[in-house]
Amino acid sequence: MSFSTILYIVCSYSVLIFRSSCAHRSNRVLCTHMADEMNNQNAEHQGAGETVNPTMAIPAPPSQVSQQKNEILMPSHREESNNSNEQSSNASDDKALNTKASTEATAKSAANISSRDRGSDEYLATHPRVSAVVSSIVFAVLGLVASAAVFYAGVWTLPGQRFDSWMWSDMSRLFPSIESLAPSLFTDSRWIIVASVVMIALALLVAVVRKRFYTFALTVVFIIAAFVSSYGLKRVLPRPVLDAYIPDPANSAPSGHTALATIASVCLVLCVPRVLRAICAVWAVIFTTSVGIMVIYDNWHRPTDSIMAILLVVSLGLLAMAFTRASGMDEVGTRKSSVSIQITASVLIVAGACAIGYGSYVLAQIYPVVQYRPDALSLYGVYATIALIAGFSSFMFGLLLAMRQATAAPLTRFGLLGKPPAPPRA
Repeated sequence: MSFSTILYIVCSYSVLIFRSSCAHRSNRVLCTHMADEMNNQNAEHQGAGETVNPTMAIPAPPSQVSQQKNEILMPSHREESNNSNEQSSNASDDKALNTKASTEATAKSAANISSRDRGSDEYLATHPRVSAVVSSIVFAVLGLVASAAVFYAGVWTLPGQRFDSWMWSDMSRLFPSIESLAPSLFTDSRWIIVASVVMIALALLVAVVRKRFYTFALTVVFIIAAFVSSYGLKRVLPRPVLDAYIPDPANSAPSGHTALATIASVCLVLCVPRVLRAICAVWAVIFTTSVGIMVIYDNWHRPTDSIMAILLVVSLGLLAMAFTRASGMDEVGTRKSSVSIQITASVLIVAGACAIGYGSYVLAQIYPVVQYRPDALSLYGVYATIALIAGFSSFMFGLLLAMRQATAAPLTRFGLLGKPPAPPRA
């Protein structure tokens, strides 16, 4: 390395050291000058009676001031960031709570509106009351259970089979002249079928003329379901042989002729207007009861077959009432209570219950000796059979009439059938 190079390096370092020293001295002079100015200002303020923070007397160097400023600003920035995050979290929580509360309030409001709508005029214009629908379903289920119970008692128990066979053979023997006195409408198979078909056709025609197309469709569905149920069960249900001496062990329940007559009668009650419902219900009881008795008299069926058919078909009719809608109901301006329906339905239900009670009591008395077939009790057995068939027919059609009025013309909550008729004034 040459001497000139060494001299150049030494001079360069000397210049750098000199500049650094000058900068340091200038900073010290600047700080001293600023301190003197602050002391002078402090003295002036003290002379004027003002207090000055002593920490402000001597300022820090610029580098320390910048560092302190950053240290002061950074916690503030963090605090603002934390506050922003907390506010955002609280806002999201509040939004979630408000959404949940709004959803619950909406659901509760919708439920209240729905419950109010079920009793409003708009809802009742096309729907029956919920109480009427539930009552129809309950009565239908009870009727189906009763039909199954009758089948079990008459077919799957030995006393039941013996009583059926006893009445099947003794009814025509005890009353040999009934067939000659009764109209052919109730005794001749062909006339029973023709009359039933005419009644069904008339009911459907009335529904079409009245423009009750929903009722027409509902009636057709009921007819199909009733036919399939009655005729299908007869071929499916087994009949055990509990006594080899009982004739004709094949199953015959439910009775096809009784089921057909009951189907036709239910169709009339479903389709006719309010003024004819009570009359059609009375005719339904007469027609169904007569056919149910005559099929036993002519040795076509047993008592269990007729009773089971009536319970099965009318129960399906009650179930159809639960689906009454729109044109299946009476027009809004024509809905009112019917005295004839109130009286007829009440009489049919009460009379049917009394007949069922009488028949059941007599049957319970002769059940212990049914295997002996005593001649002295044969007449009472026939009376019990007639009472049971007529009783179940009257009771079920009374319920059907009442439920038809309740579903077709919903009135007050407390009187589904309307205000009870007042007694005549003196």
